[in-house]
Amino acid sequence: MKKFILSLLGGVIIGGIICYIFMNYETSNYVIQDFNGHEEKEVKEWDFMYITQAGFIILGITLLFYFSWGIIEKRMDKDHKM
Repeated sequence: MKKFILSLLGGVIIGGIICYIFMNYETSNYVIQDFNGHEEKEVKEWDFMYITQAGFIILGITLLFYFSWGIIEKRMDKDHKM
């Protein structure tokens, strides 16, 4: 359980940093103006493409941490048995 939680935490932190630095996020909000031009209303929308891509990056890094940690544990156990 500890390995899973720490892998997930590392994936979220490292993946979040990678997404913030390398993915060029552009807001999908837009402004609607009244016909008279007096009233403006800002419509906020979620950018599902960005969320999906960021989720895949975070998932990939989480799995990379998890499986790397498992390989390192196996090698350490193998070295200690000798």
